[in-house]
Amino acid sequence: MIPDADPKFAAYYVTMRSRSILLVVAVALLAACSDAATNSASPDSSESASTSAGVSTTTAAPLATTAPSVTALTNTTATPTVPTVPTAAAPATTAKPKAKPKTPAPTTTTSTVAPGPYNSALYADPARWICRGDVTNDVCDSSYPVTAVAADGTLTINPSDIAVDPPIDCFYVYPTTSEDATMASDFTAGAEINTTIMQAARFNQVCRVFAPIYRSVTSAGLSRAFSAGDPQFPAAWNQAYLDVLDAWRQYLAHDNNGRPVVIIAHSQGSFHVVRLLKEEVDPKPEQRNLVVSAIVAGTSFQVAAGRDVGGDTQNMPLCRSNIQFGCVITFQTFRDNVPPQPGTLFGAPGATTDSACTNPAALAGGPALLDAAAPVGPWIFASSYTGPSITSRFMSAPGLVTGECKVLNGYHYLAVTINADPTDARTDDIRGDSAPNWGLHAVDLNLPQESLISVVRSQAAAFLSR
Repeated sequence: MIPDADPKFAAYYVTMRSRSILLVVAVALLAACSDAATNSASPDSSESASTSAGVSTTTAAPLATTAPSVTALTNTTATPTVPTVPTAAAPATTAKPKAKPKTPAPTTTTSTVAPGPYNSALYADPARWICRGDVTNDVCDSSYPVTAVAADGTLTINPSDIAVDPPIDCFYVYPTTSEDATMASDFTAGAEINTTIMQAARFNQVCRVFAPIYRSVTSAGLSRAFSAGDPQFPAAWNQAYLDVLDAWRQYLAHDNNGRPVVIIAHSQGSFHVVRLLKEEVDPKPEQRNLVVSAIVAGTSFQVAAGRDVGGDTQNMPLCRSNIQFGCVITFQTFRDNVPPQPGTLFGAPGATTDSACTNPAALAGGPALLDAAAPVGPWIFASSYTGPSITSRFMSAPGLVTGECKVLNGYHYLAVTINADPTDARTDDIRGDSAPNWGLHAVDLNLPQESLISVVRSQAAAFLSR
């Protein structure tokens, strides 16, 4: 029997595919805007293009008080100005209470300070967050086991134990996922909840997860910007960033209390986080020294040619070890036999910079098996499989996928090889292709999800023992 997927999770791949197709068009439009206007953004990076002229930018003012210095696998400067909006109801979920883990996380904490005076008109409201580490029973407070499918079809359920009083936080910014018909999404989370579960919730094994609802540019908005050149698009893209900035500052002032933090993002979320790193975090030691690592997937994070720093960040280098911290993990996945071609957005170099790639399963370089946690779907098994169905929301296929950072025609990317065996019970292929020449963008964060969680666990231990 071939198992059917939970409809919400089966739709995840389709949703991510359609959103990512439109994002490349949107970023290209912003790049065109930057070419036509005078601005201070660097033309050498994709992120700069997405935040350049034509966008009503504001320079972020520093926090009034800051914390002290402390060091996806599927087979298918003013303080930001925000309008007053009605308070949205907290997203309805079916999350379970926190489960007691078999192995409690360490309880070591860093120095703390009293909350600072920064107060967001929006993000002081718990309803503006999909997940808040200090609020129980949101979707990041459930355990999400992974069913491992062996080559012979044997199923093993691997628990996903929620950390008790974890000493670090994770701040997550989701990709283009809203199904709203407007240019920008509202503050009522819909598809954003499912995407947060698929990409970020399982990090609750190592951290408290904070996931703000922000007014992201929707897939409908991207479509209009592509088809008609909607003049609302640049301002909407900038407003999305300002929401992320506002949420980040609120988190630092009222929730962080000097705790180490991992920043996680994908696609549109990564574009905004790269700007956050560039303008807000990297230049400020009091913020930069809190960062365990920043995971920015599905973008083009720039470094000086031949170096690990010097492009989008001047102080935060690429992560080259599981015990390195204060660094950046970044990658964009492509099939090994379908590498990026000229014109591809992700992995593209700048005029004087390289787009970086770090392999989550081998930060020092070289090939390594990717440890995945992916939405369950009917494509997991070979057509001849007659065993039991998978009942968990996530699955993996140990040994099926290998990743290695490669360079081709200036493009840096995570090349994914499928270790197919036509004689075993598993599929000989995976899904995740977004569009021609877009690689496996839809599953960037699922293909190496368990690998990333393992890296964060090691980095946090090194950070706390420094």
